[in-house]
Amino acid sequence: MQVKNNFERFVLITLALAWAIICLFPIWMVISVTFSTDTSNITQTFFPNSLMNGIVKIKFALNTVNIWKATIDTFLYTFIAIIGMLVTSSLAAYEFAFYNFPFKKILFSTVMISMMLPIILYVIPLYRFVYEIGLTDTYFGIALPIMISPFSVFLLKQFSEDFPKDLLEAAKIDGANHFQIYFHIVLPLMRNGLITATVLLFLKSWGAYLWPSLASGQKISPISVTIANLLNPNFYVDTRVKIASMLLSMLPPLAIYLIFQRYVIRGISMSGIKG
Repeated sequence: MQVKNNFERFVLITLALAWAIICLFPIWMVISVTFSTDTSNITQTFFPNSLMNGIVKIKFALNTVNIWKATIDTFLYTFIAIIGMLVTSSLAAYEFAFYNFPFKKILFSTVMISMMLPIILYVIPLYRFVYEIGLTDTYFGIALPIMISPFSVFLLKQFSEDFPKDLLEAAKIDGANHFQIYFHIVLPLMRNGLITATVLLFLKSWGAYLWPSLASGQKISPISVTIANLLNPNFYVDTRVKIASMLLSMLPPLAIYLIFQRYVIRGISMSGIKG
Protein backbone atom coordinates (compact mmCIF):
# COMPACT_ATOMS: atom_id res chain seq x y z
CA MET A 1 0.00 0.00 0.00
CA GLN A 2 2.86 2.38 0.84
CA VAL A 3 4.53 1.70 -2.52
CA LYS A 4 1.25 2.28 -4.35
CA ASN A 5 0.66 5.60 -2.57
CA ASN A 6 4.21 6.75 -3.32
CA PHE A 7 3.81 5.81 -6.99
CA GLU A 8 0.50 7.70 -7.27
CA ARG A 9 2.07 10.73 -5.60
CA PHE A 10 5.04 10.58 -8.01
CA VAL A 11 2.72 10.42 -11.03
CA LEU A 12 0.60 13.34 -9.79
CA ILE A 13 3.66 15.50 -9.07
CA THR A 14 5.13 14.66 -12.48
CA LEU A 15 1.90 15.57 -14.28
CA ALA A 16 1.59 18.78 -12.26
CA LEU A 17 5.16 19.81 -13.11
CA ALA A 18 4.61 19.01 -16.80
CA TRP A 19 1.42 21.07 -16.85
CA ALA A 20 3.16 23.96 -15.04
CA ILE A 21 5.98 23.95 -17.59
CA ILE A 22 3.52 23.95 -20.50
CA CYS A 23 1.59 26.89 -19.00
CA LEU A 24 4.64 28.93 -17.99
CA PHE A 25 6.73 28.33 -21.13
CA PRO A 26 4.99 31.06 -23.27
CA ILE A 27 5.42 33.59 -20.46
CA TRP A 28 9.09 32.67 -20.12
CA MET A 29 9.60 33.01 -23.88
CA VAL A 30 8.07 36.51 -23.85
CA ILE A 31 10.43 37.52 -21.05
CA SER A 32 13.45 35.94 -22.77
CA VAL A 33 12.79 37.58 -26.14
CA THR A 34 12.14 41.00 -24.56
CA PHE A 35 15.40 40.95 -22.61
CA SER A 36 17.63 39.79 -25.44
CA THR A 37 19.87 41.49 -27.97
CA ASP A 38 18.58 42.56 -31.37
CA THR A 39 20.90 40.09 -33.07
CA SER A 40 19.43 37.09 -31.22
CA ASN A 41 17.12 34.78 -33.14
CA ILE A 42 13.66 35.19 -31.61
CA THR A 43 12.64 31.59 -32.20
CA GLN A 44 15.84 30.29 -30.59
CA THR A 45 16.13 32.66 -27.63
CA PHE A 46 15.33 30.62 -24.53
CA PHE A 47 17.21 32.69 -21.96
CA PRO A 48 17.51 36.49 -21.43
CA ASN A 49 20.90 37.87 -22.44
CA SER A 50 20.49 41.68 -22.42
CA LEU A 51 18.78 43.47 -19.54
CA MET A 52 19.47 46.95 -20.93
CA ASN A 53 18.04 46.18 -24.37
CA GLY A 54 14.88 44.89 -22.71
CA ILE A 55 14.55 48.11 -20.70
CA VAL A 56 14.96 50.14 -23.90
CA LYS A 57 12.21 48.13 -25.63
CA ILE A 58 9.89 48.51 -22.63
CA LYS A 59 10.44 52.29 -22.54
CA PHE A 60 9.71 52.45 -26.26
CA ALA A 61 6.53 50.43 -25.79
CA LEU A 62 5.36 52.66 -22.94
CA ASN A 63 6.05 55.98 -24.61
CA THR A 64 5.78 55.44 -28.37
CA VAL A 65 3.28 52.59 -28.72
CA ASN A 66 1.09 54.13 -25.97
CA ILE A 67 0.93 51.00 -23.84
CA TRP A 68 0.92 53.25 -20.77
CA LYS A 69 -2.21 55.12 -21.90
CA ALA A 70 -3.89 51.87 -22.92
CA THR A 71 -3.14 50.37 -19.50
CA ILE A 72 -4.61 53.37 -17.68
CA ASP A 73 -7.73 53.40 -19.88
CA THR A 74 -8.27 49.67 -19.39
CA PHE A 75 -7.81 50.00 -15.64
CA LEU A 76 -10.41 52.79 -15.49
CA TYR A 77 -13.22 51.05 -17.36
CA THR A 78 -12.39 47.75 -15.64
CA PHE A 79 -12.64 49.47 -12.25
CA ILE A 80 -16.05 50.92 -13.17
CA ALA A 81 -17.21 47.50 -14.38
CA ILE A 82 -16.08 45.84 -11.15
CA ILE A 83 -17.86 48.39 -8.95
CA GLY A 84 -21.05 47.98 -10.97
CA MET A 85 -20.77 44.20 -10.86
CA LEU A 86 -20.24 44.12 -7.10
CA VAL A 87 -23.36 46.20 -6.49
CA THR A 88 -25.73 44.55 -8.98
CA SER A 89 -24.55 40.96 -8.57
CA SER A 90 -24.44 41.00 -4.77
CA LEU A 91 -27.94 42.52 -4.58
CA ALA A 92 -29.32 40.03 -7.10
CA ALA A 93 -27.67 37.10 -5.30
CA TYR A 94 -29.06 38.37 -1.98
CA GLU A 95 -32.60 38.46 -3.34
CA PHE A 96 -32.39 35.10 -5.10
CA ALA A 97 -30.81 33.35 -2.11
CA PHE A 98 -32.95 34.60 0.78
CA TYR A 99 -36.31 35.80 -0.51
CA ASN A 100 -39.25 34.36 -2.38
CA PHE A 101 -41.02 36.54 -4.93
CA PRO A 102 -43.20 35.98 -8.00
CA PHE A 103 -41.48 34.34 -10.97
CA LYS A 104 -38.27 33.85 -8.98
CA LYS A 105 -37.37 30.55 -10.68
CA ILE A 106 -38.15 31.92 -14.12
CA LEU A 107 -36.02 35.01 -13.55
CA PHE A 108 -33.10 33.01 -12.19
CA SER A 109 -33.37 30.61 -15.14
CA THR A 110 -33.27 33.62 -17.47
CA VAL A 111 -30.09 34.81 -15.78
CA MET A 112 -28.52 31.38 -16.21
CA ILE A 113 -29.55 31.19 -19.87
CA SER A 114 -28.06 34.63 -20.54
CA MET A 115 -24.76 33.35 -19.14
CA MET A 116 -24.62 30.81 -21.95
CA LEU A 117 -25.22 33.28 -24.79
CA PRO A 118 -22.08 34.50 -26.60
CA ILE A 119 -21.79 38.26 -26.99
CA ILE A 120 -21.70 37.96 -30.78
CA LEU A 121 -25.45 37.19 -30.72
CA TYR A 122 -26.44 40.51 -29.16
CA VAL A 123 -23.49 42.80 -29.80
CA ILE A 124 -25.28 44.79 -32.55
CA PRO A 125 -28.36 45.79 -30.50
CA LEU A 126 -26.06 46.35 -27.52
CA TYR A 127 -23.92 48.75 -29.55
CA ARG A 128 -27.02 50.56 -30.86
CA PHE A 129 -28.26 51.00 -27.30
CA VAL A 130 -24.95 52.40 -26.04
CA TYR A 131 -24.67 54.63 -29.11
CA GLU A 132 -28.18 56.05 -28.74
CA ILE A 133 -27.61 57.03 -25.11
CA GLY A 134 -24.35 58.73 -26.09
CA LEU A 135 -21.90 56.51 -24.21
CA THR A 136 -19.70 55.28 -27.04
CA ASP A 137 -15.98 56.00 -26.54
CA THR A 138 -16.52 56.56 -22.80
CA TYR A 139 -15.32 54.55 -19.83
CA PHE A 140 -18.85 53.93 -18.59
CA GLY A 141 -20.04 52.89 -22.06
CA ILE A 142 -17.37 50.21 -22.32
CA ALA A 143 -17.89 49.09 -18.71
CA LEU A 144 -21.70 48.92 -18.84
CA PRO A 145 -22.11 45.53 -20.59
CA ILE A 146 -19.14 44.05 -18.73
CA MET A 147 -20.56 44.85 -15.29
CA ILE A 148 -23.69 42.81 -16.02
CA SER A 149 -22.28 39.44 -14.99
CA PRO A 150 -24.69 36.48 -14.74
CA PHE A 151 -21.84 34.23 -13.62
CA SER A 152 -21.12 36.55 -10.67
CA VAL A 153 -24.78 36.37 -9.68
CA PHE A 154 -24.66 32.58 -9.83
CA LEU A 155 -21.36 32.43 -7.91
CA LEU A 156 -22.54 34.75 -5.13
CA LYS A 157 -25.91 33.02 -4.86
CA GLN A 158 -24.23 29.64 -4.45
CA PHE A 159 -21.87 31.19 -1.93
CA SER A 160 -24.73 32.79 0.04
CA GLU A 161 -26.80 29.63 0.38
CA ASP A 162 -24.45 28.36 3.09
CA PHE A 163 -25.09 31.38 5.31
CA PRO A 164 -26.95 30.60 8.56
CA LYS A 165 -30.59 31.59 8.01
CA ASP A 166 -31.06 31.99 11.77
CA LEU A 167 -28.71 34.98 11.69
CA LEU A 168 -30.96 36.80 9.22
CA GLU A 169 -34.09 35.89 11.19
CA ALA A 170 -32.50 37.22 14.37
CA ALA A 171 -31.67 40.50 12.59
CA LYS A 172 -35.31 40.82 11.46
CA ILE A 173 -36.53 40.24 15.01
CA ASP A 174 -34.15 42.96 16.22
CA GLY A 175 -35.77 45.37 13.75
CA ALA A 176 -33.22 45.40 10.91
CA ASN A 177 -34.79 46.25 7.57
CA HIS A 178 -34.13 44.71 4.16
CA PHE A 179 -31.04 46.74 3.25
CA GLN A 180 -29.62 46.83 6.78
CA ILE A 181 -29.44 43.03 6.69
CA TYR A 182 -27.76 43.25 3.29
CA PHE A 183 -25.15 45.86 4.28
CA HIS A 184 -24.32 44.73 7.82
CA ILE A 185 -24.72 40.94 7.65
CA VAL A 186 -24.83 39.47 4.14
CA LEU A 187 -22.26 41.71 2.43
CA PRO A 188 -19.48 41.10 5.01
CA LEU A 189 -20.15 37.35 4.86
CA MET A 190 -19.81 37.47 1.05
CA ARG A 191 -16.22 38.71 1.31
CA ASN A 192 -14.49 35.69 -0.27
CA GLY A 193 -17.17 35.40 -2.93
CA LEU A 194 -16.88 39.09 -3.81
CA ILE A 195 -13.09 38.83 -4.10
CA THR A 196 -13.46 35.79 -6.36
CA ALA A 197 -16.02 37.54 -8.58
CA THR A 198 -13.79 40.64 -8.73
CA VAL A 199 -10.70 38.73 -9.84
CA LEU A 200 -12.62 36.72 -12.46
CA LEU A 201 -14.29 39.83 -13.87
CA PHE A 202 -10.96 41.67 -13.92
CA LEU A 203 -9.41 38.88 -15.99
CA LYS A 204 -12.44 38.83 -18.31
CA SER A 205 -12.52 42.61 -18.76
CA TRP A 206 -8.76 42.94 -19.25
CA GLY A 207 -8.69 40.35 -22.02
CA ALA A 208 -11.94 41.37 -23.74
CA TYR A 209 -11.48 42.49 -27.33
CA LEU A 210 -14.73 42.47 -29.32
CA TRP A 211 -16.82 44.87 -27.23
CA PRO A 212 -14.00 47.32 -26.30
CA SER A 213 -12.95 47.52 -29.95
CA LEU A 214 -16.50 48.44 -30.99
CA ALA A 215 -17.28 50.87 -28.17
CA SER A 216 -13.94 52.70 -28.14
CA GLY A 217 -12.74 55.36 -30.56
CA GLN A 218 -10.22 58.18 -30.49
CA LYS A 219 -10.40 58.94 -26.77
CA ILE A 220 -10.03 55.50 -25.18
CA SER A 221 -7.44 52.86 -26.08
CA PRO A 222 -8.19 49.40 -24.63
CA ILE A 223 -5.09 47.32 -24.05
CA SER A 224 -6.42 44.42 -26.16
CA VAL A 225 -7.09 46.71 -29.12
CA THR A 226 -3.68 48.36 -28.79
CA ILE A 227 -1.91 44.98 -28.82
CA ALA A 228 -4.00 43.81 -31.79
CA ASN A 229 -3.07 46.96 -33.73
CA LEU A 230 0.62 46.16 -33.23
CA LEU A 231 0.10 42.90 -35.11
CA ASN A 232 -1.31 44.75 -38.13
CA PRO A 233 1.12 44.29 -41.03
CA ASN A 234 0.51 47.90 -42.10
CA PHE A 235 1.74 49.18 -38.72
CA TYR A 236 5.48 48.50 -38.52
CA VAL A 237 7.03 48.20 -35.08
CA ASP A 238 10.15 46.34 -34.05
CA THR A 239 9.24 42.76 -33.14
CA ARG A 240 10.85 42.98 -29.71
CA VAL A 241 8.82 46.11 -28.99
CA LYS A 242 5.66 44.18 -29.83
CA ILE A 243 6.69 41.38 -27.49
CA ALA A 244 7.64 43.91 -24.78
CA SER A 245 4.16 45.40 -25.15
CA MET A 246 2.65 41.94 -24.69
CA LEU A 247 4.78 41.46 -21.58
CA LEU A 248 3.56 44.74 -20.10
CA SER A 249 -0.07 43.93 -20.91
CA MET A 250 0.06 40.56 -19.15
CA LEU A 251 1.60 41.88 -15.92
CA PRO A 252 -1.55 43.41 -14.30
CA PRO A 253 -3.81 40.33 -14.61
CA LEU A 254 -0.92 38.06 -13.65
CA ALA A 255 -0.20 40.14 -10.54
CA ILE A 256 -3.88 40.33 -9.58
CA TYR A 257 -4.30 36.58 -9.81
CA LEU A 258 -1.08 35.78 -7.93
CA ILE A 259 -2.07 38.12 -5.10
CA PHE A 260 -5.65 36.90 -4.76
CA GLN A 261 -5.39 33.28 -5.93
CA ARG A 262 -5.96 31.84 -2.45
CA TYR A 263 -9.17 33.86 -2.13
CA VAL A 264 -10.30 32.68 -5.57
CA ILE A 265 -9.67 29.02 -4.72
CA ARG A 266 -11.36 29.40 -1.34
CA GLY A 267 -14.31 31.32 -2.79
CA ILE A 268 -14.98 28.79 -5.55
CA SER A 269 -14.65 25.84 -3.18
CA MET A 270 -17.00 27.46 -0.64
CA SER A 271 -19.54 28.25 -3.35
CA GLY A 272 -19.94 24.59 -4.21
CA ILE A 273 -18.62 24.98 -7.81
CA LYS A 274 -16.34 22.12 -8.71
CA GLY A 275 -14.17 21.60 -11.76
